[in-house]
Amino acid sequence: MINFKLMKRTVLFLLILHVFYSCKKDKVDAVEANASYKIIFTTFWSAPAFTVPANVHITTITGMVHSKDSFLWSNSPATPGLEAVAEFGNPAKMMIELDAIIAKQKALSQFAITPPAINGTVEFQLDFTSRFSCISFASMIAPSPDWFTGINNYNLIQNNQWADDVSVDLFVYDAGSEDGDVFGYDNPETVPVQNVSKLMAANATVLANGNSSLARIATVRFIKN
Repeated sequence: MINFKLMKRTVLFLLILHVFYSCKKDKVDAVEANASYKIIFTTFWSAPAFTVPANVHITTITGMVHSKDSFLWSNSPATPGLEAVAEFGNPAKMMIELDAIIAKQKALSQFAITPPAINGTVEFQLDFTSRFSCISFASMIAPSPDWFTGINNYNLIQNNQWADDVSVDLFVYDAGSEDGDVFGYDNPETVPVQNVSKLMAANATVLANGNSSLARIATVRFIKN
């Protein structure tokens, strides 16, 4: 005798499995797709949030598109490349370091973008993949001892899909390689070298302009094409 109740349950179970795996495949396909972004970088170095010295500027925006297991800085001393960017605004050493990361297949590409004027905006395009869905970059704020701004290991895949339109506030960091609470370049080396850390107003009174904390100095907006 045919057990119609059992057949009905089996058919229902197979339908549920089909829906589950179809949904799962759609999620996988969405993550594995390539993505291209328009990136808008805007600076906000102005009073009263900050003191604005003469010849204030930021330097070349240098960074990479990379995998989740790579980064420009961490809770450790700056690399020689990051130190050169933070102290002199020179990206040459960092680009060599980025080439090495690409050779290890932990990054897809590197970039060096001409910075905007202070309180200005620059736009550029970058391509990402599901394997290389993160972005990091750094730019010196100048003049300063070893202060820089940037973004570190930011993942554009969020909640298992590419972010559609997202903005990130950028703050100032201390590379931990040079002393000084001044607007200037010729400062003694920090001995021993310190870990890269977010810059505090107490350690940068010339920049803080009397404020108890340092505001964002830039934003970066990612718009998926």
